[in-house]
Amino acid sequence: MASYAESVLAPGERIVHRAAVSHWKYFASYLFAIVCFAGAVLVLVLSRHNQDLPAVVAAAPFALGVIVALVALIRRSTTELVLTDRRVIAKRGFISRDTVEMNLSKVESLHVNQTLMGRMLGYGDVTVVGTGSSLEPLQGISDPLELRRKLGEIAGGAPSA
Repeated sequence: MASYAESVLAPGERIVHRAAVSHWKYFASYLFAIVCFAGAVLVLVLSRHNQDLPAVVAAAPFALGVIVALVALIRRSTTELVLTDRRVIAKRGFISRDTVEMNLSKVESLHVNQTLMGRMLGYGDVTVVGTGSSLEPLQGISDPLELRRKLGEIAGGAPSA
């Protein structure tokens, strides 16, 4: 199945760079899911030694952990930030979709905001500013400096690899 960006490419337009949301953005969700899984295991162990605690009680924290982890993974996989040789395309969502496209001729700047932890782990927030408007900041993008470098190459007319 083609991505949203591939499905809206104009004839002759090509993708120069794809950015993805870092797994670090969802660290809290993943940690919560792990704690839920550990809680489910603990309930199972305790239920073997205590007849008053049914093992089925372990299903609740396990299910909660699965739901939290799946929501994080789905949000990550359904967010696209694509730089083509003509425009910037940002898309969020699975069931309801939010898309923004900006022609490169309208892009004035690309802001990258990285915290100390973001710099150490290679992620940051990216905001594309254009004439008259800007894209809503995309948070937790992996390697945002590479995206900025590729945009600079295209805007400067340099060939990209």
